[in-house]
Amino acid sequence: MKKTVILLATGLIALLACSKSDGIKDPITLSSPTPTEQITKVSLSETQQGYVKAGNAMALRFLKQIYQGENLICSPLSLQYALAMTANGASGETLQEIIDFLGYGSDGIDALNAYSKILLEQLPAVDLSVTLKVTDALLVNKDFPLLPSFKKTVEDFYYAPAENMDFSDPEKVAARINDWASRNTNGFIDKVLDSDEISESAAAFLMNALYFKAKWAGSDYDPMFSEEGTYDESFTLSDGTVKTMKMMHNERDHRYAEMDGFKVLALPYANGKFFMYILLPDENNLPGLLTKLQTISWENIHQNLKRDAEVHVKLPKFDIENKFNLNDALNAMGVKRAFQRGAAQFDRMFAPNDGEYLFRIGQVIQKARISVAEWGTEAAAVTVVQMYAESDPVEEPKRVYFYADHPFVFAIGESTSGTILFEGVYSGK
Repeated sequence: MKKTVILLATGLIALLACSKSDGIKDPITLSSPTPTEQITKVSLSETQQGYVKAGNAMALRFLKQIYQGENLICSPLSLQYALAMTANGASGETLQEIIDFLGYGSDGIDALNAYSKILLEQLPAVDLSVTLKVTDALLVNKDFPLLPSFKKTVEDFYYAPAENMDFSDPEKVAARINDWASRNTNGFIDKVLDSDEISESAAAFLMNALYFKAKWAGSDYDPMFSEEGTYDESFTLSDGTVKTMKMMHNERDHRYAEMDGFKVLALPYANGKFFMYILLPDENNLPGLLTKLQTISWENIHQNLKRDAEVHVKLPKFDIENKFNLNDALNAMGVKRAFQRGAAQFDRMFAPNDGEYLFRIGQVIQKARISVAEWGTEAAAVTVVQMYAESDPVEEPKRVYFYADHPFVFAIGESTSGTILFEGVYSGK
């Protein structure tokens, strides 16, 4: 059976370009716009505001799906962009299940693209003191041309140019991808794929880089946190084990909320447009909180935030990095047909091949990293949607194996009447 692998990569990633390594040319000839003027807010229609709510609801449900009892960092926005670009290559029920998962319902792919473009263009402009950049690029096997309509869509809505490349050397392909990722994460994520993860029949990589880096709100004279205010203190795990770790301290009039079973703290970055929200379960009941987040809305949490007291804060310094296979989580949340061989409908991405190849999603991988310290926060994630293009298999001839090597019944009959003349058992004795 012929098999072609397509990787679609997206990531929550880094700074603007660093120095190029090994003389490799950056494929980006078209890039998402860099804001020069700060805007007051992201301008969304009432319908698009509903998409925000749906995306947040997906994020809260998704967290419970992938939590495995250890430190976790993931990016629902990175996943949204990965699946949004993937959806543009899909049709029929396959397209609809992705749109439903993302929360676009009957509004369709056009609504998804328009909304994604607004976020891509306007989120970085809300606070120019925060580094936030969304970039996209396609690395395409020269033997697998894209459909012009697909290429135009990802260019128009995702600012994603396509570079053709000879994929015969997997080490060069991996180096190309990792170099791009490292430069667009300021080295924060320096490796996305190993060469042995590049299939001999890889067809394309769609890469999205979305990077966040911000200082806490405050000034050099009045910082949010300081190294002098960081001490070794106790931290109690869910099982009651006590560990010692670095805890940062401050006292300010922060926005906070006391909800049913948990508390919420909003810590501002830069000019107060971006926040880190800490959701702290009562009685050290993290499983209970994850369950509660399946039914409560992020809007409801946000509406309960208030600023009416001085809040004394202790927050651990932490660095988290992990990698997930998201197939099971997506299947559990309704994205099923896109993974099914012979049932997935991805006919809008590559040029026609006379039915020789059938496309489906093989794996969805996300690698993410976050660093939280006294100065602020840096976060990155890479989501890889790996797709297969498989030839329609030749039907195997029917084979029957009849081994009369144990006791059996026998009969002698007449075929036109169906009459049994004799019958018996052979027991071997």
